[in-house]
Amino acid sequence: MDISKAIDQAINLIRKSNYIVALSGAGISTEAGIPDFRGPSGIWKEPGLMDRLSITGFRNDPETFYQISVKLFATIARAQPTSAHRLLVRLEQMGKLKAVITQNIDGLHSAAGSSNVYELHGTYRTGHCPQCGLAFEMAEFYSQIEQGKLRVPLCIRCSVPIKPDVVLFEELLPSEAWNGAVRAASACDLMLILGSSLVVYPAAELPMIAYENGAQLVIVNLGSTSYDHLAAVTIQQQLGEFAEKVLAALS
Repeated sequence: MDISKAIDQAINLIRKSNYIVALSGAGISTEAGIPDFRGPSGIWKEPGLMDRLSITGFRNDPETFYQISVKLFATIARAQPTSAHRLLVRLEQMGKLKAVITQNIDGLHSAAGSSNVYELHGTYRTGHCPQCGLAFEMAEFYSQIEQGKLRVPLCIRCSVPIKPDVVLFEELLPSEAWNGAVRAASACDLMLILGSSLVVYPAAELPMIAYENGAQLVIVNLGSTSYDHLAAVTIQQQLGEFAEKVLAALS
């Protein structure tokens, strides 16, 4: 099936569906200028980096943790939502999309206007004190670190290092986000899988949960996935191009 026919088929499925859930991966954010950390040239390939950005690394050497992570988060902070993010907002406004499940930490779904987002790997935008639980907005801290004005952000109550609300290596997924994602996947009649190679678990279990509960799968990704044989439609195309065509068809 050529791409045009596949997109038309995806649009028809969207029109017929009443309970859509989207699962987004790195591909939806790379088009916003955020690098794919796990890709062939991703930063996780750098020796020792995973150890320094683990929960143990944060606890043992928070200054090194922040000096490394600020380089990542500065890029994320400048990113803006893409047409694919806006497509999901439009589907929510139409009453079709019920939830967005994302593996990304950039917060772009919420920034675009999606209201029910399960961030499986957390978000860089907020942080908390590991001792007293006080919550913080992180953008100003990262800005000060980037400018050399701050080395480690400390809790104003406890004077202990603030931890970003990102799931670090050695940490479990947040149970509230994971349980919500499982409920959404179980209830949907259509799952849109956008920009995910579906190799990172447990997130990669969610399409199977949806499929086994009767949902159809639409996969839009530049590469193939292990779920392609189960999908009603697979489209290997830039997400921005796909999103623009769907938005035009739904307008």
